[in-house]
Amino acid sequence: MAFEAIPSIVGRTIELFPDRVAVETPDSRLSYAELDGLADGVAAALHRAGAGAGSVVAVLTDDRAELAAAMVGVLRLGAVLAPLDLSAPPLRLAAVLADARPTHALVGADGDRRADGPLDAAPDTVRVGLGAAKSAARDSYPARTAAPDDPSHLFHTSGSTGRPKGILGRLSSLDHYIRWQAGLLGAGPDWRVGQLVSPGFDAVLRDVLLPLSVGGTLCAPPAGIRSDPSALARWIDRERITLIHCVPSVFRPLLTAAVTGGLGFASLRCVALSGERLPPADAARWFDRFGDRVTLLNLYGPTEATMTKTFHVVTRSDTDRASVPVGRPLPETEVLLLDEGGAPVPDGHVGEIHLRTPHLALRYHRQPEATARAFVPDRLREGADGLLYRTGDFGRLLPDGALEFLGRRDHQVKVGGVRVELEEVESALRECPGVTEAAVVLGEPGDGPPLLHAFVEPAVGVDTDAVRARLAERLPAAAVPVGIVATDGIPRTISGKIDRAALRPPAPAAAPDEHTVGPRNATERAVADIWSAVLPAPAVDVRRTFQQSGGGSLAVISVLSRIEEEFGVSLPLLTFLRNPTIEALAGVVEEALLDTASDDLLKD
Repeated sequence: MAFEAIPSIVGRTIELFPDRVAVETPDSRLSYAELDGLADGVAAALHRAGAGAGSVVAVLTDDRAELAAAMVGVLRLGAVLAPLDLSAPPLRLAAVLADARPTHALVGADGDRRADGPLDAAPDTVRVGLGAAKSAARDSYPARTAAPDDPSHLFHTSGSTGRPKGILGRLSSLDHYIRWQAGLLGAGPDWRVGQLVSPGFDAVLRDVLLPLSVGGTLCAPPAGIRSDPSALARWIDRERITLIHCVPSVFRPLLTAAVTGGLGFASLRCVALSGERLPPADAARWFDRFGDRVTLLNLYGPTEATMTKTFHVVTRSDTDRASVPVGRPLPETEVLLLDEGGAPVPDGHVGEIHLRTPHLALRYHRQPEATARAFVPDRLREGADGLLYRTGDFGRLLPDGALEFLGRRDHQVKVGGVRVELEEVESALRECPGVTEAAVVLGEPGDGPPLLHAFVEPAVGVDTDAVRARLAERLPAAAVPVGIVATDGIPRTISGKIDRAALRPPAPAAAPDEHTVGPRNATERAVADIWSAVLPAPAVDVRRTFQQSGGGSLAVISVLSRIEEEFGVSLPLLTFLRNPTIEALAGVVEEALLDTASDDLLKD
């Protein structure tokens, strides 16, 4: 497939469909012609501010129309795109900006003040308002010829040193992936693609650039419903969304909401899943509800390989497997399973997944040692001077040739589709007052989402509630442990390393003491059972808040989904946050049930 730069592909689409809607948000509709003008304004404003080819440009805006225009404009200039999520903790944003060292930052037209604090971490960064870009003269920046290996985007994941790790991508990988997925799905001008993921993760590239490359419409939901499965499911149904990309932990409550709400998703054609393992049971529930009408696409690939590099169209027969395969490689990509010595393993045996493709990331940003460890010489192809990417994941080939993902080699884990490095969380824990040592493990409570648990030394003098609050200011929500246990001794191996295999999430809570108030009616008992299913320990006190019981933001989604499945009551996230105890939430559920019953009587 001959290389064509994404700005060229989008530009051709603009010429074909100037009047079609390119971006649709709750507040605006942007035509392709208007997108063209805004993108030119972005490129011109950046050029006037001194940016050019290779400049790293941070983008800080919540407005998805501005985000799309900024992405196209930055790429037109030949600069490096670095979108950030303004909803992330300020200290996390500051750490990313300090590592990225952007030369310029595009800030929302409204001049969002949330960008001010984090940008203090990058004092040499030139700030450019997207409002100014709207009035900038068009075409007043130099034309350039793009090359496949030009740096194009920068995204950050967790790093083992405690600082975020930047991954610098190349331009050819965008063209390669977007054109492949559009061709596989047959995407065209009638496609409406939901924009659900955070701007801070590389999956945003396919959310935005896929529809813009085929004349489709990028559709952004209201910000408040992204974490509300019922509201999000209704939005997908109402707005006739054709394609969504999400992680299985978002897919699961969406499916429950669709079933309990009687939603048909009549326009939906594909759900593309990545970032976590897809449980066969979830795929079975999907087929039971929607049959084969909507394609389930299971994808695999790290940020270092730009979005994904293998794919598998899920079938009903996959629901009988132990795990759903991640499939076969994209064109121009090979999957190699190697042993510790770098030799291929026999068919059917477990090996570490290595990727051979010209569309890998260029390197880790300003981390040459990490780059040398992960991007290794390709010694299996005689005379080759290329590189393999060592993923750190284990896998094996199934008898039908499909790749099965089996877990990570190191201590990187996925929580809610977000990559978390356990060492980063441990490093943040050690910076907390009173903590001298820390270890973090991942637990998987039944069919609930994976949860992090932390162990800290010493047992005396550590305020675990204060530690958790401090982490919430510095780490993404997915990286904050739901439980923190103070202990006198973290187990270690004979070599002195932390023995994570010997660490176990806390045992279920002991029987309630005399001060505990247990469930007092059927509704409270049902809500308590739902909490217990997703929390690290059973919920026994109806007055204890969800957070005090070890619940995190991801667990909230599961609770809301289960309440709707159990009671047929859809509760907004804000209602849960205002009623964070079993006692209060049970009262809200009962009121909703009474309101529903009254409405039914009036109808009769």
